[in-house]
Amino acid sequence: MINMKKDETKKKITKATIELLKEKGYKGTTTREIAEQAGVNELTVFRHFGNKEGIIQAIVKTTSFSLEIFDKSIEWELEKDLTNFGYLLLKDFDNNRDMISIALKDPLIFSQAHEEILKKINDAKEILKEYFEEMQKKGYIKELDCCTQAEIFLSTYWGYFMYKLNFGDKALHADYQNMIKNSIKTFIKGISLH
Repeated sequence: MINMKKDETKKKITKATIELLKEKGYKGTTTREIAEQAGVNELTVFRHFGNKEGIIQAIVKTTSFSLEIFDKSIEWELEKDLTNFGYLLLKDFDNNRDMISIALKDPLIFSQAHEEILKKINDAKEILKEYFEEMQKKGYIKELDCCTQAEIFLSTYWGYFMYKLNFGDKALHADYQNMIKNSIKTFIKGISLH
């Protein structure tokens, strides 16, 4: 019971910190404001996290990406596989929206979060590059630079996510489903042998 209460308090503090960081940035956010927003006293913040940097580190540790499951779902059908990859990618970006937003505001202060996001994107690029290499061996796609193709694919989805993050749905014509469907068709026309 004590651990549940402790976990709940930590969640309140990290949630308050995320909201304040999005609004005021790192320098503009104090531990006193975090405590007030979380409904705890400042001593509780220090007891659980030590300082503001400790809260940031705890938030970064919650960053998770699920693209590893892509390997288990490959059917070696270009359209199905890339559609699945696109959904997983946008889901991961969405699930980590707050952390990405905060990390990009000030990459020097949030270097740990920035590095973690970059690592995950590079992991995604490697997964996709290896997939394209195997598809080339199987004779399903053209002989192209697989790393560049992976970067082009990821850039399309990152761009869509950033556009949505910065301007919201009002600025976009296509929702996730239509964006994925249409971008996959365009991409496949460029690399497919069939």
